[in-house]
Parts: sequence; structure tokens; C-alpha cells
Amino acid sequence: MKTLIFLALVTISITNQLFSQSTAQERLKYPLALDIKGETFPEPGPVNTNPNPLVFFNINISQNSAPQNEPSVKISRKDTNRVVAAWRDFRFGSDPTANRRVGYSYSTNGGLTWAVSQILDSTLLPGGLTRNSDPVVTVDTAGNFYIAVIAIAGVSGGNLTLAVYKSTNGGITFGQAFICSQTGTEDKEWLTTDLSSASPFLNSLYISWTSFSLGGIKLTKSTNSGVNWSTPSNVSDQTNNVQGSDICISKNGQVNVVWLGFSNNADVTFDRSTNGGSTFQTDIVVSTGEFPVGLPNDVNTFPTIAVDNSSGPRSGWLYIAFADNRNGDCDIFLTKSTNNGANWSAPVRVNNDPIGNGKLQYWPTIAVNETGNLAILFMDTRNTSSNSMIEAYIARSYDGGVSFTNEVISTEPSPTAIPGSNVRFGDYIDLDYKGVRLVPVWTDERAGGFNMDIFTSEIDELLASGEVTGNLPTAYSLGQNYPNPFNPATKISFSLPTASEIKLEVYNSLGTLVKTIASGSFPAGNHSLSFNAGAFPSGVYFYRLSTVNFTETKKMILIK
Repeated sequence: MKTLIFLALVTISITNQLFSQSTAQERLKYPLALDIKGETFPEPGPVNTNPNPLVFFNINISQNSAPQNEPSVKISRKDTNRVVAAWRDFRFGSDPTANRRVGYSYSTNGGLTWAVSQILDSTLLPGGLTRNSDPVVTVDTAGNFYIAVIAIAGVSGGNLTLAVYKSTNGGITFGQAFICSQTGTEDKEWLTTDLSSASPFLNSLYISWTSFSLGGIKLTKSTNSGVNWSTPSNVSDQTNNVQGSDICISKNGQVNVVWLGFSNNADVTFDRSTNGGSTFQTDIVVSTGEFPVGLPNDVNTFPTIAVDNSSGPRSGWLYIAFADNRNGDCDIFLTKSTNNGANWSAPVRVNNDPIGNGKLQYWPTIAVNETGNLAILFMDTRNTSSNSMIEAYIARSYDGGVSFTNEVISTEPSPTAIPGSNVRFGDYIDLDYKGVRLVPVWTDERAGGFNMDIFTSEIDELLASGEVTGNLPTAYSLGQNYPNPFNPATKISFSLPTASEIKLEVYNSLGTLVKTIASGSFPAGNHSLSFNAGAFPSGVYFYRLSTVNFTETKKMILIK
């Protein structure tokens, strides 16, 4: 009998969404939002009217029936309520050789609602360039946003040029684009800004990319807000078999670049510059692994890099997240350097599903906030029956990448293919992390058909899971879910007097585990997570919180 009761328990579920579809649709009736200079701009999108804002939900940013993919996002450093996202957009047709453009939108409330999405004006490109693609967003300390694009001449394609647009009004409009590099075929660019007041290169813009015409990873820099750009520097020692660079800037101005080399199988490779990107040192192979196989639609997955620019004990540490097949299926790994990139740690597995279970994790993107907390966004098939169905996950670490929580933030899974379309699923997603505000963006095909969209999720850490709220508790506890009964989402709260390895699971009335919502290391504090049971039938469920020192189970009722 005790065994049956134990099996009928449940751990804690931490999914994301909190509203039914009908409620989400009603949220589209959003009034005009006051914007800068007293002007008003329509901002349709789901509005967080939940009386208890501890639960978060998914938001469709692109809001267009055509395919969109390869998103990028940035939070303003001047006003964290201002956020800009951009993506590759096919609303002019699904032929990637002729009709791709760049779509974008902005938010004035930290990503809760978004303005009607727009197309970046290709007529603002100079020199006969007529199309743009593959956007990357950054921002400077004054709050000006920039979007780097691959610019293309004509319908047939031809050479690929790097260009940058600038917005001085918070992402509402973007002005004349400026050429960054035009040496031939340039691809897989990434853009960032030096945001450190301690750096001699404050507000300098940097772009790294793969040059298929000249060979190798290149870098160019602008010191006047994107108007003029330096002669490209050689980053990689290798001139071929390299691709997919990412870039970050240390507090002292050091330029850090990572990419994937293919001399062996999949070499995660790093290099750095201490003179503002003019010259780079000798390449360092950070990790040699197995290039991911079995990914959907021939997508690529590249390493990403971030730096801890806090004033805390891990200030200056560099982190690289990447995916490879060393365990027989694609996993996410993290390696770090505590000495400015001279040496790197053995890779640590980030996703915490069973090793070698045949499930795929890919597209990692990493960010570090001002207190040194890590967040990694990636796509994951662990909860699906097929590897052609994916969910977005957030992994967070509060101890410098020693341990990670894993939280699913998709409220429903997404297929990875568009029937009848030659548009690929893409090659990357993105994440930004500023203070307690964490904004992910990912590609999502949950609507089916010809409707690949860009989604985000409300994950303000003051409101959602994973951060300490209020005074530290003196004992472990598991709260009663609210509301209860519920449909389809409910909130579950728990308290930890010390940092603890936890498991939060949900069981049905037969004692079958139906959902692992959270597992991993959580900091001491009061936590609140949401469980969405939209895919489950009505009935009695049990949730269980378990740590080394504590286990408790409570009952909840789902009524549809």
C-alpha cells in the first residue's frame, strides 16, 4: 500500500505556459502602448494579465503566416524594458534564393508584448544590393540598436556582402545601412558591442564571419556607430574547413572568438585579440568531439561564447557552449576558461536527460548576466516520441557552470519541417540576459503547415523560476499548487534553505511518471514554477519534490 502511494506521487513540474489557447487569443486585443516622445504604436500580442505573474507563457513575435527562422535578440543596456528581435523572413515567398528578407519587432515592456513585425527596408542597402538575410542584433550603451545582415544583389544571389542597419529610436525604425565587408562570399556573421566602461574600446562594434572567398574566420570593427569599418583581420590560422563563429568582449576589451573547425571531426576552436581586434593570437582547440549527426533538415549547430563581466568572484571567466555526438547522440556541453582563454576545462554535459538515450539537443546559445549567472538556450527532443519534434529548453547555472538546472520553456512541441517548402529549419537561435531579465528566441513550427514562427517566453527571473525571492527560508517545504483544481496550468512553489540538487516530477493516479519538470542544482530561496497539463487528460495527479534531505508529495486535480 505504501508502495502504491509512493508511486502515485509526483515531483514538481516546471513547464511554462499558463494560459489556454482561448485566453492567449484574447490577449491579442492589446491597446495602444505609449512609446517614446509621447507617440503611440500598436503593439498586438499576448498581454500578461495574470493576477499572479509568477507563471510565464509563450509569445509569437513574428505573427505572420509565412516561415521565419534564425532569430536574434538583444535587451537594451539603457532601458531593459526595450528589447529588439530580428529573424530571417520568407513572407515574400518560400524560395530562399530569391525572396528571403529580414523581419524584426520591438518590445517596450521587457518582451511581454511586441509591436507588429516589420520587414527591414532593403532599399536602404547601398551599391545595388536588393535583399537581406541572416540578421544579428546588438545594442550600445546609449540604447541604439544595430542589425547586421548578409546583403545580396539581385534575385540569383551572387556574392554575399555584410552590412549593418542602425536604429536610434529603440528599434521602431532603422536607417541607412552601411557596408561592413564586401570581399566576396561572406556568411555566418555574428555581431556584438563592447559594453564595458573599463574597456579602451567602449561601444566599438565587432563582426566576425566565415569568408568563403578569402578563406578563414575574419573580423572587422567600427568605432563610429557602424558608419565605417576596419580592414578585415584574420582570426583563424586555418583558411579552410572553418565555419560558424561567435564573438564576445571581455571587460578589459579583449576580443574573444569561437568557431567550429573540421580538421579532425568537430574542433571547437578559440582565439583572442588584446588590441581591439587588430591582430589575433594562435588558435586554441578547446574541445575535439564528434560532429552532430541526425539533426533535422540538415541543420548546422555551432559553438557560442560568453564572458562573465561581473565584479564577482568569477569575473573574466569565459564560457563556450557547443553540441556534439561524443556520447552517441547530440548533447550540449560547456567548457570554461578562468585565465582569459589560455586554458580550458574538460567539457561538462549541460542537458540532464539519460546519456545515450537517442534524443537530440542542439543550437546552444549562452549568455551571462551582471551577477555571473549562466543561461543556455537549446532545442531538445527528450520529451517527444520522434527526433523530428522539438522543444525549447533553458539550462541555468549559479555556480560557474558546475551544475545546471534544466527547464522546458516550450508550452507545446514543434515539428522541424515545413511540408511542401524548401525553407530549412535554420542554423541557430538566440538568448540575451540582462540583470534579472532573460529573453530567449527560437524557431517554432507548432502551428503546422507553412507557418514557422519566432517565439519567446516570459522568463523574468524576478517573476519566474530559479532565483531567490524574499528572505532565505529556514526549512524545506512544498506548497500546494494554485489554482487547484486547474486547467491547463498551475503554479507550484517550494522553498530550499540551502542550495540543493532537486527533482520535480508529476505522476498520474496509477503511479506512472508523466513529467519531469525540473532537475538539477537550485539555489537557496523561494521558488515558483508552472506546470502545463494541456496534453494530459482530466484526473488526479501527484507532484513530488525530492532532495537528498527532503521528500514531499501533494495532490492536484486537472479538470478540462
